[in-house]
Formats: sequence, structure tokens, C-alpha cells
Amino acid sequence: MNKIFALILTLLVACTDKKQSNNVNDTETNQKTNINNEIPKIKYGNKFFQYDAIDYYHLEKENKSVKSLFENKKKSKIDRLKFEVIVNETPDNLQDQDFLIYMDEIGYSKKKIDSAKFEALNKIFIEKPYEDGTARACIPVYRDILIFKNNDEITGMMKICFNCHQYRILGTKANTDNFGSDGDYLQLWNILSKD
Repeated sequence: MNKIFALILTLLVACTDKKQSNNVNDTETNQKTNINNEIPKIKYGNKFFQYDAIDYYHLEKENKSVKSLFENKKKSKIDRLKFEVIVNETPDNLQDQDFLIYMDEIGYSKKKIDSAKFEALNKIFIEKPYEDGTARACIPVYRDILIFKNNDEITGMMKICFNCHQYRILGTKANTDNFGSDGDYLQLWNILSKD
């Protein structure tokens, strides 16, 4: 009789453990499913610019030369324009394109961005979800300027300071507040610096 009782007890315990094991597995599966459903999918919005060509202007200036911009900005029209383009707010708007005539005189070199890079650039120049950013306390020196064109018309401009992680964008209705997140500056620098 003791043997039968021990056998029944063993069977009951084994069945109970199996049910608990199944319940644990079901719970884990449900939790994983819920977690997967709760992970927000990143939603990207509108592209910043419509373009079929990009002119890239780059300035090789050392900080010593940039400092002299402040001191020399009243000497000549070109010195004033250098200061306005490199350090200040020029251009004021998308229609303000006169400065482009003097880019070579100011010291910028120009090259066309290869259209093979447009797909990678589109992943950078797009509305992104909010992300906490960092602010740097420095005066931006805009050594890099992108001019976006569509059918030979300028559709957008972007001035970039890679040192300060600051930018100025003209010609878009897209929300550009989160430009710079997701390592945008590093990705952009890598794209622009490769020939």
C-alpha cells in the first residue's frame, strides 16, 4: 500500500511540475510577445530637401585664421563677406545667393557630391524622432556648406560646423530639430571626406 501511495504521489507531483513548467513557458512567451509589441518602431518623416545635385564647399582654415576674421571684417567687402559666411548668418534666406559668386575668393573649394552617395545622405537629412541632444558652448565656424539643387535650381542650403555640432538649414519645411542625432555628424563627415 505504501508503494502505491508513493507511486500516486510521484505521478501527481510530476503532473503538477509539468503544468507549472508549461505555465512558465506560456508566461515567458506572452511576455516576449508583449515586449516585442511594446518596442516602438522608429518613425522617420520627411526628407529635408528634394534634390538631384549637391555642391559641396569646404574651407581649410585654421583657428588662427578664423580669429583674424573678427579683426579684419571691416577692412574690405570680401573680408566682411568672409566673416558673414564663415561665422555669421549669411545667407539670410534661400533667395540670398549672391555670396556663392565669391566662395572661391573667400577661400572655399567646391566639388560636386557623387549621386551614388545620395541614398546615404537621405538617411541623414530626414526628420527623426526626438532624442536628447547635447549642446556645445562654442562659436560655430561654418567650414562646410552644402547647396542642394533640383533641376539646376537651389532648393536648400546647409552650413555645418563639425567641431561645435551646429548647423544652419535653409529651404526646408521639414522639422530639422533632431538633425545631429544617431551620429549624423560623424556619418556626414565620413561621406563628405571620402572622394
